[in-house]
This record gives sequence, C-alpha cells and structure tokens, in this order.
Amino acid sequence: MNPASIDEVIEKLESILQWSKEHSSRVGYFASLYLRVTQTIKSKLGTGYFDNDERLEKLDIHFAARYFEVVEQFQNNDPAMPKAWAVAFNAITNNELIIVQHLLLGMNPHINIDLGVAAAETSPGVAIHDLHDDFQKVNNILASIIPTVLSELSELSPLLYLLEDIAEKEEEAIINFSMKVARDFAWKLAIELAPLTLPNQQIIIEQKNTGIAQLSEKIIDPGFMGASVLKIINSVEVKNVTQIIDTLNAGNELLELMEQGQDVILDPQALKKAPNQVYYFQIAKGEWTGDFNFKIKSWSKMFGASISFKNKMLLTMMGLFQKIIGNASIKSIITPLPNEGKAGVAKNDFRIHKGWFTLFVSKEDYHLSPNGKAVVVDAHVRFGPFSFLFKEHDVYPAVIYDNGFKALYHIDLLGTQFIGNYTVRSDQKQVHSILENDWAKAEEILNIH
Repeated sequence: MNPASIDEVIEKLESILQWSKEHSSRVGYFASLYLRVTQTIKSKLGTGYFDNDERLEKLDIHFAARYFEVVEQFQNNDPAMPKAWAVAFNAITNNELIIVQHLLLGMNPHINIDLGVAAAETSPGVAIHDLHDDFQKVNNILASIIPTVLSELSELSPLLYLLEDIAEKEEEAIINFSMKVARDFAWKLAIELAPLTLPNQQIIIEQKNTGIAQLSEKIIDPGFMGASVLKIINSVEVKNVTQIIDTLNAGNELLELMEQGQDVILDPQALKKAPNQVYYFQIAKGEWTGDFNFKIKSWSKMFGASISFKNKMLLTMMGLFQKIIGNASIKSIITPLPNEGKAGVAKNDFRIHKGWFTLFVSKEDYHLSPNGKAVVVDAHVRFGPFSFLFKEHDVYPAVIYDNGFKALYHIDLLGTQFIGNYTVRSDQKQVHSILENDWAKAEEILNIH
C-alpha cells in the first residue's frame, strides 16, 4: 500500500532502517540518506520554497513508492525486480564494496529512472512543464548528497578522500556516476513519459533500465585502477552495519548547493529582499574590526580531508599558533557594488593578524546570483607573514539562507563544506560569525566603525 503523505513516507523509511539494523543489512545505507532527503523536503513545505506544496508532496510520495516497492521485492526474493535495482540489491552482501558504492548503487536507479517516472505520474501530459521549477528545486537538494556524504564519512572511512584520484571532479563524477547527468536524464525521461499511456511508458522504462543497470555494474567494477584505489579505501573502513546506518542518519538536514546553470531570476523588487542581497548589501557593508579564533576540532579528520599537503601544514600552523597565543585580530572591509555583474558584486578585503604578525590575508569578490541565494566567491588568499610564498586563488560556490544569516560554502582549498551562522545585533553594529565543518571551527566577533 502506497503512502498517503510525506509523513507516511518518513515513517516507512524509519521502519526500513529498523529492519536493516535487525538484519544487519546494508539496505539501510541508502535508506538513511533517503530519509534525510525526505526530511529536508518536508522542512521546506509551507515556507514558499516550492511553487506548489501539494503537487510537490505528491511527487515525493510517487518517488518514494517506487523505492518501497523494490525494497519489498528484495525482502520477498521477487525475481520481477527492475534490472538496475536488481544489480544494487544483489550487491548488498558484497563485502568488497565501500560504503559510497552501496549508496551510489541506490542513487543510480532511483534518480536516473524513478525520479523521472514519478514526475510523469505527478504531472502527466502537458502539465509536466509546470513541474519543472519545483523539479529543479528538488534536484538542488539531491545535488548536496555526495559532498555531504564525503564530508561526514571520514571517521568511518578515513581514506575516502582517495576517491578524488578516480573522479573527474569530486561531488560530480565519482566511480562512473555523475549526479548532474543523472538529474538531467531524469527530467528528459519525465518529458518523454508524460504524454504516454502506462503500457507505453513501461516499454520505455524497461529499455532505460538496461542502460542504467550497466552503469551500476561500472559502479561495482570501475576498472583496474579504480578497483585498486577502492580496495585500499575498503581495507580501513568500519564494517559495522548499524554504526554506519546511525552515522548516515545522524547528520543535519541537507542544504542544497548552488547550480551554476540555474535560470531562476527574481524581479528587481523581490531581489532587494533576497538573502544574498540583504546580507552583502545591507548588513555586512562597511569596515569591521574584532576578534578571530580558529581551532582544529579533529586532527585526524583534517589530515584525512581532500586538501593539499601544503594547505594541511598551513592549517596545522594556524591551529597551533592560535592555540598558543589565543585570539587574533581581524579587519574586514566590505564594499557593495550593486550595479556590477548579473545581480551585484561585493568586495571584501580582510586581514587576520596578531599584532604585526599576519596569519591570513584575502581579497574576495562575491558575485551575487539573480536567484537571490547563490554567490560565487573569487578569492585571492595569502598565508602567514611571508605571504608571497603562500599564495592561492580559489573560486567556489556558496548559498545564502535565512535572510542572510546562514550560508553554505564549498571551499576547494579546504576540501569540504563549511556552514556559516551569523548573529547580528539589533542595532546591526556587531556580527557574531561561526564558520564550521566536522573538523574545524572559526569564530569572529566584528564591530562596525
């Protein structure tokens, strides 16, 4: 029996997790991640995030129903399971696969096929085109799955960062699976299926299953070089199924990443009230000075992160220096240029120092997106008093939330996502910032001049 609401979807996913723990089954790996996706989608209902909450909940129900059906087929040893899902479930007992491979084997058929089918069921015929924007918003949430997993599993899989060696680009193409390609494939499939009768839809779905099943086989066996790296990663991974399920299920709700090609454009009046505009052009502008503190929360996670050796040493020196000398001073000058770029640019020149001793200098351009949330940060950074020896240039995306008081940064130089929370005093003359990931925390208290 299919769920009737998103709450019932959540209840069913929780029951699958319980079953997985009782049977020590790796089915719970993907179900844990799926539960977090569903909880994130539910948290956005009623907030104005989606164009049509009722339709979106219907999409979520149809999407989940297809997953629940294959789980029941697996539990009942039903041979009629779709080909791509059969590959995933047949690999459940394969001890040679790493955690991320099991997750990708679930994501592959569910996003490539089930998402497109669910969209066509939700909005058949020409109505499918009205679903496009909300479909993309769901995709923005799905886009955060892989980077979130990579940042959260380092304790269970300390060599997981080696995946970068067999990826075209981390978070996008890992072990022959591209999240962007999968989401684009799903929308094309939805467009193809929407005008068709159910029997004709089924013919196409079965045809697509063959190709997606072949991709699943490549996830299992990516070739000699990839398999060699995966064997090394697997050798030190935690093997306790319940511990892995609990870790995957213990994270915060997923924050959607910026899509570079996102074509949402707010009108000028709405843009003035948008999160990225509010923070950079209203709250943060001006000259700020105050205290800065940086600490490494987990040295093992930091050394296991996908960062160059040089940057690990720089982070080590900064962490040790701050531990010895205490808080440093920071100066930041943010200059808004609302008429530059697509929706304005904000320049930030800042320096972190202890007396005459420079720890960090950065000149940053924040290119604001007309969608009201996204930002592209173009940063030229220098480390230490001999900064000419340690120069870096980094361009990375960010998404601004909660009317400018929360941000998600994906900083390539640091190999991870950082979540920033900003508390602004009522007179807007002081900002308390906390920038944090699973292995480091930076804290600033800034006062405007």
